[in-house]
Amino acid sequence: MKKTVLIISILAICASLSPLFAQGSKETAATDTAKKTDLLLWLPPFASSGDTLDEQFWSTTLAPWAKENNVNLSIEITPWGGYEEKYLTGFASGDGPDVGYMYMQMFDDYIEMGALENLDPYFTQAEKDNYYYYDQGKIKGAQYALPFVVGNARVMYANMDILKKAGVTKLPQTWDEFIQACLLIKKNVPDVTPFGQAWADPSIGLLDDNYFPYLWQAGGKIYNDEGTKLALMDNDAAIVAAQFLYDLRFKYGIIDEAELGRTTVRDDFKQGTIAFACMDAKTGQRLTDAGINWDFIPSLEKKTKAIWVASDALIINSASKHKDLAASLIKTITSAPIMTKFHTEVAQFTPISRDEVYNDNPQFKDMYEQDTAYFHTLPVAKGSATIMDNMCKNLQLMMMGEVSPEKAIQMTMDYSKNVLN
Repeated sequence: MKKTVLIISILAICASLSPLFAQGSKETAATDTAKKTDLLLWLPPFASSGDTLDEQFWSTTLAPWAKENNVNLSIEITPWGGYEEKYLTGFASGDGPDVGYMYMQMFDDYIEMGALENLDPYFTQAEKDNYYYYDQGKIKGAQYALPFVVGNARVMYANMDILKKAGVTKLPQTWDEFIQACLLIKKNVPDVTPFGQAWADPSIGLLDDNYFPYLWQAGGKIYNDEGTKLALMDNDAAIVAAQFLYDLRFKYGIIDEAELGRTTVRDDFKQGTIAFACMDAKTGQRLTDAGINWDFIPSLEKKTKAIWVASDALIINSASKHKDLAASLIKTITSAPIMTKFHTEVAQFTPISRDEVYNDNPQFKDMYEQDTAYFHTLPVAKGSATIMDNMCKNLQLMMMGEVSPEKAIQMTMDYSKNVLN
């Protein structure tokens, strides 16, 4: 009897405590969830099919890292058109990312604001040595960047079927040969555009295709070596390059009025309605997939050759409360397995680390190995994003016939003095 009473008493006590255990269990679960760290990653779109694939790729690929590190990882893919505005607003309001992606024109302003973390302390020497381009991330005395997209050269694509139909027997190598080839196309294949340019692109990236290669080919520079002054008037190259484009439009009729309304040339090139276009290297595979018979010219030549190449990078926000986790994230993103997956599934770029195999388009392999002497990256300089935006607008006015080449360059110089002073 005593045994029975004792068992009943124990059961009663357990029953009375069970709600407390349940509550405690809920509190423990809630505590575990609360321990998760919020981390924000901002990236641009790279996939040809739109932003959705990028978001799906990074969410899926980085999920194991987030789980292992107990992180709530939010990933935002920002279209190129509003990229700089989002960063300016985000950093100014304190809502910027923990980890972000920047191109060269952006760096100076954010370094001056103290918005970027020095990455050097977060990497071992062995990790640094494994990256091909680690040193390119050293800007204005500190390692503010980890190069992420390097290469993606801007090259002159040619639709070889159109060239053959027009009677162009070899790819042009100089500015003069290019003009003659385009005139043959204009005469013999009048239903196609000889040379396509996207002058209505809302981003300053249009300069990478439409102007900077010709500026460098003419022997010019954007900034002085110190990055403190615009160098467009140090010689005549800036005006020579602008005049070249102006003449293609108004003297030769090679660039027609339709180009002023284009936001991209890729789709029309894929449709076989454009003979020549300067586009990024990752476009090559898309043209192949579209059935275009294409070849390319790494660089036309005036005084020299020059090829625009990217050196875009990942950064850590100096205001991040979780810098160690942010550093771990960028190491994971740039690891060989993830970069191999990214370069084969989303966008073809050259490898950034020694333990990754070459997965870029094999047609560009020789260029990346033999033409590096002609590679140019954009300078990191004071006010560059703002000044280049102004340069864009002035060159657009020039292509509409509203100002002369000399006036477009002079307006940019005048604006730069106000910004830099």
